[in-house]
Amino acid sequence: MKLKYADHKDVIKWAFLLPCLGYLVLMAIFPLVWSLSLSFTRWLGTIMEKPQWTGLTNFRNILFEDPRFWKALWFTVRFVSLAVTFQLGIGLGMAYLLRNNFRGRSFLRVLFLVPMACPPIAVAFLWKMMLHPDIGVINSALQMVGLPKVRWTTSVLVAPFTIVMVDVWEWTPFMFLALLAAFEALPVELDDAAAIDGASNFQIFRNITIPLIAPVIVTIVLIRVIDAFKLFELVFGITSCGPANATESLSYYVYLTGIKWFDLGKGAAMSWVFLLIVLGISLVLFRFRKTV
Repeated sequence: MKLKYADHKDVIKWAFLLPCLGYLVLMAIFPLVWSLSLSFTRWLGTIMEKPQWTGLTNFRNILFEDPRFWKALWFTVRFVSLAVTFQLGIGLGMAYLLRNNFRGRSFLRVLFLVPMACPPIAVAFLWKMMLHPDIGVINSALQMVGLPKVRWTTSVLVAPFTIVMVDVWEWTPFMFLALLAAFEALPVELDDAAAIDGASNFQIFRNITIPLIAPVIVTIVLIRVIDAFKLFELVFGITSCGPANATESLSYYVYLTGIKWFDLGKGAAMSWVFLLIVLGISLVLFRFRKTV
């Protein structure tokens, strides 16, 4: 029996879709379902052969009996707030300046994109060497100009801002690239008309440019917030959550609990709490985007 043309098209469609659906189920849906079921159990991977059902005990312990979880969450929230704010401000300024034609603009555009192209773990170890309190090149440069050394990675007060600084260096190019594309897509007629009416550059930027690119700004902030909440490589490579857990991110605490300490049930529960927090923040930003 011969297949009809429409049936033949359906067979081809499913032939292309099935590998993708299979990959999605194996790499995303199955791990989510398995980790959710694991979060309701107690399973110490090194001493227990099978998980023991405990219900909501892991979630209760995390939310009400684990101050380290809240400390890691508070550091992560502060980190995301500071890092994304600085990245947006610096990226917006760089994009606004480099949208104009001048000699060397193409070179500067490429140069500013280099940090984003580096692997995050390589960036972490590079900055760890540069920020070493005793032999780091940055402290050596400070001493050459008569300034004291800074304990970039060993001070409880300074280390969190060190992580923010490195993340800003690495991911500001993402903001810059997206905002530069948004600037170049704007019609120049609006700026010309406002200039003829006597508007200053600042007035044009505040009242015309920013409202037009506001949807782009909200979108890239959403992307960066979601990605910044997953902070792990910089903490792992630069401070190892020290000193005194001052730079312990939520992702790093989940890693310690589930992978290093093999408390798989609590680690899975913590990852689901983490997921719900990020999902809630994302929904708020999505709703805000619709109003822009």
